[in-house]
Amino acid sequence: MKKIIIAHNLLDDIGESNTIFKRSGITLFPASSSEEILDLHGVNRADLIITEAALSLMGGAQLCSRIRSDAELKYVSIIIIGDETENSENSLSQCKEAGANVVIRRPLEPGMLLWQASQQLVIPIRKDMRVLLRVSIKNLDGSAPFFAWSQNISLSGMLLETDRALKLGDRLTCAFNIAHSEITLTCSVERIVTTASISNQYGVRFTNCDTKSLIIIENFVKAPQVVNNKG
Repeated sequence: MKKIIIAHNLLDDIGESNTIFKRSGITLFPASSSEEILDLHGVNRADLIITEAALSLMGGAQLCSRIRSDAELKYVSIIIIGDETENSENSLSQCKEAGANVVIRRPLEPGMLLWQASQQLVIPIRKDMRVLLRVSIKNLDGSAPFFAWSQNISLSGMLLETDRALKLGDRLTCAFNIAHSEITLTCSVERIVTTASISNQYGVRFTNCDTKSLIIIENFVKAPQVVNNKG
């Protein structure tokens, strides 16, 4: 069971009825102030706290400092959301320095928040998935799309195989079909696996994932593996 404490007004931003936070296995604790977040965390020992940099009574940086300096409360992931202004930029930097795992600038894209939350909560479980992907390298002029095969997939990324040479840090756009749905995701090359064949394998991490795609991948990964026994 995962426990999430979230600033109450953020539920309106992300749409409470259309979020993975409402699924079984997750208990959600809305809070109206930073003090209430501290109280809830003290009693329930949350796995994730999602709040705003300028929540009432105590700013995000001070909240992070209070949590990180407490030997019993510090083991929690923290996501801070702030407005895109100069003052907020300084505030978000202070939150990061005080121990926030992720800072997100408004305007808030619900899919991004849900994706970041899943990244903080979930230890990726990989599942075999061999499908053909149409891939393009972002921000590379004159680069024609190419094809790659996926080897497996998790909520955080995929293992790809292709004869196209890629570099660490390359940003890709991958379009593919999964569970009878076509999705397009952006990702970054995080690992290069040299193989005996002419192709290389690349571990890629998803850098953004909309809510619908996240749910499709989650359902695919959690579904039982189908084994065909012939003869």
